[in-house]
Amino acid sequence: MMEHYSPTDGPIYLEAPWPGPIRVMVCVGYNPTSERLLKRASFLANTLGGELLAVHFYSTESEVPGYQTMLQHNLDLARRLGAQVQIERAGLIGQAIAQFAQSHGVTHIVMGESARSRLEEVRRGSLVRQVMSASQGIDVYIVADPA
Repeated sequence: MMEHYSPTDGPIYLEAPWPGPIRVMVCVGYNPTSERLLKRASFLANTLGGELLAVHFYSTESEVPGYQTMLQHNLDLARRLGAQVQIERAGLIGQAIAQFAQSHGVTHIVMGESARSRLEEVRRGSLVRQVMSASQGIDVYIVADPA
């Protein structure tokens, strides 16, 4: 229960809208954006007094130069931030994120803003929208691009 103070009514006690413990999930990849998302998710988990779950989903091994090095850097950062780190194989990433979140009692998912243009999102869909529609009852936080 959390106390909130109203100048006119005095203290108001708010019940947590989530049953059980707070669990904040963030997806970790090889790109530099993952570092920013990890830090935001860690801040959120610490502020709410919850756990941090950092998950890497893969479908095939990437051939991107430096993939493993950057991924390992981000997973190490997640561990330093106190996250429980998981690596999961996934086909449809949006569905995999939602299924993992539901099965692990996640209350919050932290994601980055889509890099796709609005036209691409209309034609091919948006990962954020897929996750939001598949993860009923879980709050989804979109971290804005700083640029």
